[in-house]
Amino acid sequence: MGHPFHPDDFPINTDVVLQPNRAFYLKGCIHFKQTAQIIDLSGHIRTPFQGDFSHAFLDEAEQVAHKLVQNNSPAYEIKSSGNMMRTLKTITDGRSGDKVCDLNITFVSFGSSTVRFPPGSKHSRHEIELAPVGGSGTDASKHEAFVRHSIPYFWDMTRGRVGILYKCLNQKRVEVGKVAGYGFDKDAVLVLNGNEVDDVVAISTCIILLNGRDAMDA
Repeated sequence: MGHPFHPDDFPINTDVVLQPNRAFYLKGCIHFKQTAQIIDLSGHIRTPFQGDFSHAFLDEAEQVAHKLVQNNSPAYEIKSSGNMMRTLKTITDGRSGDKVCDLNITFVSFGSSTVRFPPGSKHSRHEIELAPVGGSGTDASKHEAFVRHSIPYFWDMTRGRVGILYKCLNQKRVEVGKVAGYGFDKDAVLVLNGNEVDDVVAISTCIILLNGRDAMDA
């Protein structure tokens, strides 16, 4: 079942500029069949993020991720299974190995994908459903909506290789995250305002976008 929300119902609040305080390198996370890693770059990148991804920012993100993963476990790891119509992915804590959430990703145009959290999860009190909103064949069709704790969010994939995560606040969309592909269509870099969106919620829904029906390179 889809969501009764449409991005046109929530105009973009252009007065709010994304000022990320969290950054992640999504290593091998685009169209992957087996495993992938999420590396926490927060506090390690010196190049400033000035509203969008510069080549310098993306290059430094990749270099920092490479160094960090040599001496430390990734923040999260992802393992895959599934069939022709759906793929199942499990995100685990890179250090403890504990399950963080399960992703059930659809490839069909009319289906929805879900993120299911273990009981007592600090990331969400309920399952999250990510569904397309808008008509097919239009820019609106490249929006996906989900709800966490009664607040709507939209992933906007209308800008090609850069996806924007919006949170609906005071009947307007506010930019709280961005993702860009990197590394020969296998990796991505995700930046977030961690005060406005949970890391795992953003990461898990982003992974669905990178591997579902309307992936970023579509």
